[in-house]
Amino acid sequence: MGKASRKKYQQRLQQATVQKYGKVKLSEAILHLCEPFDTDALDFDGHHRLITLAVTAWNIALSTDLEERKSTLLSALDKLPGFHQEFERDMEMMPTMPTLNQDPPDSVVMLHILAELIKRKDELYPNDERHILDFSFKPTPKGVHLQIKSLIPKRADE
Repeated sequence: MGKASRKKYQQRLQQATVQKYGKVKLSEAILHLCEPFDTDALDFDGHHRLITLAVTAWNIALSTDLEERKSTLLSALDKLPGFHQEFERDMEMMPTMPTLNQDPPDSVVMLHILAELIKRKDELYPNDERHILDFSFKPTPKGVHLQIKSLIPKRADE
């Protein structure tokens, strides 16, 4: 297959995939998940971290079994540098922290955002089983560009 034929094949495959999932591109779905947390106060790095959490939440939400979700969540958190130490320390300190006018620790906020993103994926895209393999998030002259590589599982009826 030549280069032009491969490109046409990829375009037809992408078009069929988008059609299959309600004409929603996966990058658009991820940005839609992030909307409640996306503020003007976020810089590029903040947006990148939010997208990373949304991608993680998406993949966790693909599991229908609660134990599998828990296992996937713990595995994802293990990959974040120093998260377990920070989270355990923050959880131990929370009962002794004054609650008035004090923001919760970053690790607790991050876990809350992740849980909310999982919930949004369940509510907004319950039948979308595309698994995200990788993503790139780059600044462009018109804003930012999100590109996602995904894996579409084959069904038994296909």
